[in-house]
Amino acid sequence: MDVLVVVGRTPNTDTLSAFVAELKEIDARVHVVGTFSERAIDADWGLDSVRRVATDGANLDWRARAHALEVHPNERFWAYVGADQDVLRLTKAADVIVAVDAKAYYSAWELARLNPGAHACVGFAAAQRIAQALRDGTARPPLAEQQSESDGRQEESSSDLALLLGNEKLLGSKVGAALARRVPLLPLSEKTRVDMTRNLVVGLFATKRNQAALATASATASRLRDTRARSEVLRAATRRALVQGSTPDTLLASAEADLAHADHLYETQDPAGAAEFVNHALTTAFHRVAHIDQRESPLTGRAAEFARLTAASTAASVVAGERGRSRPAAAPEPGRPRRLLVVTDGNDNFLGLIRNHYESNPDVELKFLDIADHPGIKRLAGNRRRLMEYRLGGDPMYGFTAEQHLRPHLDWADTVFIDWCAAAAALFTSVDPGTARIVVRLHSYEAFSHWPRLTDFSRVDDLVFVADHIRDLALGSVPALTGPQAPRTHIVDNGMDLAGFALAKNADARFTVGMVGIGQVAKDPLWALRVIRELRRRDERYRLVLIGGDMNTKASQAVAAYERSFRRKVTALEAAGAVERRGVTSDVPGNLRDIGVILSSSVREGCHVGVMEGAASGAVPVVRDWPFFAGQKHGASTLYPADWVVSTPEAAADRILAVTADEETWSQHCRASEKHALASWDWPVVRGEFDRVFGIG
Repeated sequence: MDVLVVVGRTPNTDTLSAFVAELKEIDARVHVVGTFSERAIDADWGLDSVRRVATDGANLDWRARAHALEVHPNERFWAYVGADQDVLRLTKAADVIVAVDAKAYYSAWELARLNPGAHACVGFAAAQRIAQALRDGTARPPLAEQQSESDGRQEESSSDLALLLGNEKLLGSKVGAALARRVPLLPLSEKTRVDMTRNLVVGLFATKRNQAALATASATASRLRDTRARSEVLRAATRRALVQGSTPDTLLASAEADLAHADHLYETQDPAGAAEFVNHALTTAFHRVAHIDQRESPLTGRAAEFARLTAASTAASVVAGERGRSRPAAAPEPGRPRRLLVVTDGNDNFLGLIRNHYESNPDVELKFLDIADHPGIKRLAGNRRRLMEYRLGGDPMYGFTAEQHLRPHLDWADTVFIDWCAAAAALFTSVDPGTARIVVRLHSYEAFSHWPRLTDFSRVDDLVFVADHIRDLALGSVPALTGPQAPRTHIVDNGMDLAGFALAKNADARFTVGMVGIGQVAKDPLWALRVIRELRRRDERYRLVLIGGDMNTKASQAVAAYERSFRRKVTALEAAGAVERRGVTSDVPGNLRDIGVILSSSVREGCHVGVMEGAASGAVPVVRDWPFFAGQKHGASTLYPADWVVSTPEAAADRILAVTADEETWSQHCRASEKHALASWDWPVVRGEFDRVFGIG
């Protein structure tokens, strides 16, 4: 067994001598090549050959010598090593090639390319392990000698060269990373290029060179002809960035690559494969880190691009579907009540008043279906891959099972009201509704998810939104909502019992600013801390009360990072008496008695229920111009009175100081806020809109 040690500078002699001694014990021949001090090498160590390469360019022609002088020192070192015939002879005979230092990494990689049968590694310890495994007969052969035994799909294994290229020691330096990134762009087979890139991207992310990793994946993908390889290279880098809590520039490019391969598989009549890659694309494009767990989303500024993403793909368009209904929605049979089926999936927070209203209406027979309570239906709704495969022409059992579960409900109902445009809506629209009228309500978060792209809106008669700006976003980003079979759309406020919030304020409420709900990044309580700091800079009587539970830091790294920042800043303010956190409460009206100003610091909302409840309690609203929708046709300033809305923490402080300037001024604003809330959003005002949409009355 021959082990070739490549060094760019004199190694630690104690380490080198110990390494040689260990290899000699298993009868290995050890050769050292590179640049080093010859005096540091002891002949008694038992090295089989020592080759110090010339660094004066004497063994290079004039062109190569001139080029070597212009490139990076590590590439210059390779020019000298690669031109040494004795080194090349030793390379051809080597079983193991080991790079000892950063200067030697690139040269060791190039030498390993000349001998694909050799194992390449970094460091003495790795070389010793490989040599022992070779002696024991337990070492896996290099990738070049492995044969695929599958049905044309090679196993996902990495070559020694790729592992060398992704070494964190190499990529930890700016120079090493720059050199390594050039390697996958060399003339290589597609399999080798993908293998190299995969390991290089992992290494770059591990050394926190995220942008370099994404740029490397993009550059490699542009050179790949195979649609699957291109999608996997981009997805690996894009998903890793998302997992680490940031939105990569490759988000849409990765989804487009997945859909390109999905289209290829669909054309070859592979619905299961096509479904897998449509699922990949939608999971990436609508990943929660990109849209939910940060204070900005690419969807609001690039809605048309997200619409084109799915519209341009045959497979994604088939999944979204326009299957229509076999019969039009029919009026109820005369002589009996209208049958209303209300459907949700584990979240009935906004259904209580609706259910009570229609349960007490003698002209309505109401049934309630929470699919979370029905395991068979819940499994169907949650299995996106099977749903997609069914729509792409495969998995007929999915369609049969969905029909068996849902047909009794659809045959019974005159109107089906599905709250939340999510899994339940996608499942119900996978089945022909018959003569039942289908009404779906889309609140807010769903517009930022994949679910509207899986809902067949040709089978939805009416789509209810809670605000104009959410409707604008949905219509701009979901192609099916503007097509010839698109549903009618309506704006209907959430049903809220606001009269019970009108309770007398406590004595110090005038100087208390409150927020209800801080458990999501979208609520952006950090902005509220900026407001209270600015307020107290001018008047230390003001304080901030935060009502609601903490964020779920397990949701993503993005949420965890935000929560850490928030906790760090809020702790000092709590100690100073500027902030009070009350946590979760079942008595929001009672807590609002302490609050004289209700604050919305959110970056996005549908209709901010906490603000509406606060206004109904007589607290004066101060609403941030939600950045997701600021400057657009509709937003906070069209949902609420314009004078409630501010753009900066400083403007928020100005408004708070103005409306609480004295007791009389504050009381006037309190009464005006309460009056507006009750006249606009209270249940007796809103319930007639539900009657109109459902055709009841």
